[in-house]
Amino acid sequence: MTTLQEAWIWYQETRRVLRVAKRLGDLHWDQLPWDGELGKDEELKPFQGAQVAGPADRALAQLDDLAIVLFFSVFESTVRERIRAEVGVEKLTLRHPVLRRAADEAEQSLDRGSFHRVLELLKKYDHDLVEQVRQVRRYRNWVSHGRRGACPSPLNARSAYARLNAFLDRLEQESPRGEA
Repeated sequence: MTTLQEAWIWYQETRRVLRVAKRLGDLHWDQLPWDGELGKDEELKPFQGAQVAGPADRALAQLDDLAIVLFFSVFESTVRERIRAEVGVEKLTLRHPVLRRAADEAEQSLDRGSFHRVLELLKKYDHDLVEQVRQVRRYRNWVSHGRRGACPSPLNARSAYARLNAFLDRLEQESPRGEA
């Protein structure tokens, strides 16, 4: 997935399918017509309703956290790419070797440097929105590192997506490419 929108669609579809599987296992599995084609399906035959509903329920319980990890990964990549492209355009106008070297270093920092520092530089656009993105980052880090220690501000997938998407929209508004 290369866009936050693609990641959001994946989340929604996965959540929907897991909810259907849970409902099917909980409420309808035993009433299915197993004496026909369904009963001959080697993938379905060994399961009982609880064996479908239980794993679906456990997956649903973890889905938001996994989605937040995915959202932030896609978001970070998108932000880095956008800013790198803008630096590249600005670099073309630089003539002084010191300034060109500084632009080269900025590009390298965008590729390999701390994303925390990138966010710090973008606070001028919207300090509150950057702080909301940082909360998503802290939560993502907490999940990614095994949920050790106290949980930072708890988030769900919908609120994380909204914050990250709002930031990308703001970044687009501030882009020099948007000026004419």
